[in-house]
Amino acid sequence: MTRASEKWVVRRLKHVAAISVSNVDKKTVEGETSVRLCNYTDVYYNESITSEISFMAATATAEQIVRFSLKSGDVLITKDSETPDDIAVPAYAPASLAGVLCGYHLAVIRADRGKIFPKFLYWSMASAPIRQGLGAEATGVTRFGLRIDAIANVRLQLPSLEGQRHIAGFLDAETARIEAIVRRLGGDAGSPAGSLSGLLLEKRHALITAAVTGELALAKAAA
Repeated sequence: MTRASEKWVVRRLKHVAAISVSNVDKKTVEGETSVRLCNYTDVYYNESITSEISFMAATATAEQIVRFSLKSGDVLITKDSETPDDIAVPAYAPASLAGVLCGYHLAVIRADRGKIFPKFLYWSMASAPIRQGLGAEATGVTRFGLRIDAIANVRLQLPSLEGQRHIAGFLDAETARIEAIVRRLGGDAGSPAGSLSGLLLEKRHALITAAVTGELALAKAAA
């Protein structure tokens, strides 16, 4: 099989998606519209943002509702953290959520679907090189944060849209399979390194990076 990266191109995130940093705080203000907030912990602890999450109640302005309501295919990342190596954790919204807004300390990334497949964008943001790169860009002393330009200038490796869809589908299936095995072993995301669960999770991380950088040869990915 041909190495998938041969037909790939490199694009900065700002050229294939819109990025907004939320200013919707955990407050209830008289005169504003009642909403539910997808907060930092919702993103940090969930790979998928769905209606099953118990979102907190708050209020927002009409402008904030337009800008930060969650749409199908949105990718959310944590913008701030206590340590730089624990930043830019991504989550994916598979469906639009009426009345749910992206909250403070988060950025919402909305794919230009003519240039990047939303779930491929999510998997790219979950890959080790991008997570590590954004960690290096974080600034602070006791708490670290990302500037919007650091997020905007992330470099993505992109095959064709067809290739992106194929890779995203492959990762959806393979990561779900690995996670099912880890659960059967009684492990979780915090499984110690060296344990069987830990080794499987390391394989999962490596698989994501290889798939979204073109290092993993997938027959349809080079289309």
